[in-house]
Amino acid sequence: MDAFINKSFFTEEQVTTVMNDKNRILTTVGIYHAFNDGSVVMIPILFPVFKELFDLSYTQIGIITGGGLLITLITQVFIGIASDKKNRRLLISTGILLLSASLLIITQVHDFLTLLLFIIILRFSAGFFHPIGVGWISKIYKKERIDWAMGIQSALGDFGAFVAILTTAFIVEIKGWSYPFYIWVIIGVFCLITGLSLTYNIKEKYLVNMKNVNTKPKNSLAQEWDLLKKIKLFIPGAIISGSTWGIVVSYLPLLLVERTTFSLSIIGVIISIWIGVGTISCIFYGKIISFLGRKNVIILSYTLIGFMGLSLTIFTNIIILIIIMILLGISSFLSFPAIFSYVSEKTEEAYEGKVFGYIFTLQLGGATILLFLSGITSDLWGIWTPFFMLGVLSLLVAFLFIIQQKKIIPIES
Repeated sequence: MDAFINKSFFTEEQVTTVMNDKNRILTTVGIYHAFNDGSVVMIPILFPVFKELFDLSYTQIGIITGGGLLITLITQVFIGIASDKKNRRLLISTGILLLSASLLIITQVHDFLTLLLFIIILRFSAGFFHPIGVGWISKIYKKERIDWAMGIQSALGDFGAFVAILTTAFIVEIKGWSYPFYIWVIIGVFCLITGLSLTYNIKEKYLVNMKNVNTKPKNSLAQEWDLLKKIKLFIPGAIISGSTWGIVVSYLPLLLVERTTFSLSIIGVIISIWIGVGTISCIFYGKIISFLGRKNVIILSYTLIGFMGLSLTIFTNIIILIIIMILLGISSFLSFPAIFSYVSEKTEEAYEGKVFGYIFTLQLGGATILLFLSGITSDLWGIWTPFFMLGVLSLLVAFLFIIQQKKIIPIES
């Protein structure tokens, strides 16, 4: 039907322009995602350095990670709502500009309090991207190739994180801990210029939500509740996916430093394997779900996350760790586009930013609690406890999807 409409009512030039606009937006969102995730993931890989430099406890690290995520989740609610009414191009680019500036000021950190303050600023800046970027992709690809688009933008974000984790430790060992921040500031400026150039002269209908309507105050609460009810089944999964990311990047370097004799560079390589495999998985996400089905991918993903999380509490052999990282990379990274695609299909176009703002806020809210508890339990019982919690909770989520799978099968039809 779409092909018939295109051929009947639109010229070939008009159809090409639409596809070019969509592809330019997808490319821009992907580039911004790479910078956003790459710049944010640098912080956890440097926690062993900061821990020694500023004599931090695990509880203080939990405060830094949890407090930073708390700021991000609050930011995402308001930014998500604003993105449904404002120019998405300018709003998301403002976030990239602020993120670049926040990386620059982190080089001036000199104790726990300044580190906490500067990371809060960075986390506020990082709160712009996800509700705008993922909501933007959801809007323009909702009716065609949504899984493919979600996989591509996720893969580019993962690639940015992969580059950051792979290179940060080496740069620190050669030049010092502040140099990676200077490099990523330059990358941020380049990404900003590129993104603004790619989206120049994009049609207004792709920049501003034309279908948004003003809701009367008396109906507002009921509307918000209706929006949440549509996606409630996917909220626990989103929380575990976000927590997996946070726990691995924040506590795995600390676990390996304490339990092994690996250098920071080797630890960076081990974690980059996780992200590298995840990036490749997201690139082929569309083909994977066409073979296995989105429902099966979700169930298998959370089952594997659970078992791999528990495995990290036991094994320290480098070969076994690499195998764990490969399986954890496939499972944890595929869970993101799968959840987002389901949420996109459940969301009306007028409320893309708001709904994704909510889903990312709930995701980070759960992750914030788990990361804060991870710091406390690591001080009390050992650095293995975050991964034990992750393993048990992920298996519970997998079980939830198994018993509720009838509710998600119709979405795939």
